[in-house]
Amino acid sequence: MIEFIQGELQLKSTNYIVVQVGGIGYRLFTPSLTMAKLPSVREEVTMFTYLHVREDELSLYGFLSSEEREVFIILLQVTGIGPKLALAILSHLSVSELRRAIILSDTKSLTTIPGVGKKTAGRMILELKDKLEKQALSEEEVVVRGPLHTDARSEAISALLALGYSLTEAQRAVPNTKKGQDYSVEELIRLALKNIAKY
Repeated sequence: MIEFIQGELQLKSTNYIVVQVGGIGYRLFTPSLTMAKLPSVREEVTMFTYLHVREDELSLYGFLSSEEREVFIILLQVTGIGPKLALAILSHLSVSELRRAIILSDTKSLTTIPGVGKKTAGRMILELKDKLEKQALSEEEVVVRGPLHTDARSEAISALLALGYSLTEAQRAVPNTKKGQDYSVEELIRLALKNIAKY
């Protein structure tokens, strides 16, 4: 697999770019949200890539971050989602917005994506919710906490930071648990996302 391509941005089209590396131009299919963040033509760019192999075609997909590429690959694991639909999803929702929608089971937001109906949205939530929650929890984030002290609330705050929220937003949204209230990290994340939705 080609891990990344670094070279001069030669062309921006509607859904792909061309990056020149050593006299070779690579066509990379790219989400429109990523396209908007790219530098100007003739400037250097680094794109993290995914090579999709079919019997009759080799297609290269490009992303500005390894995180975005990882979510693209995770989307391909959902029944009925191929590279073109995965690209459309990431052209409509950012990685953090997509994570929030799936973790919060926000079918309404998912069905605003062209090509995603209720059934596909339901499959995305069913097949990706646990995976994305675990991914959010595993990402390293700096959280204010006591020495060697980790609890469910701190882990939930870390997960919200991984989802793109600020530390202030995360601390405000995650409820303080009282004695006798044993919430799991996942339950606290769901409560926090519901709180954020109300703000």
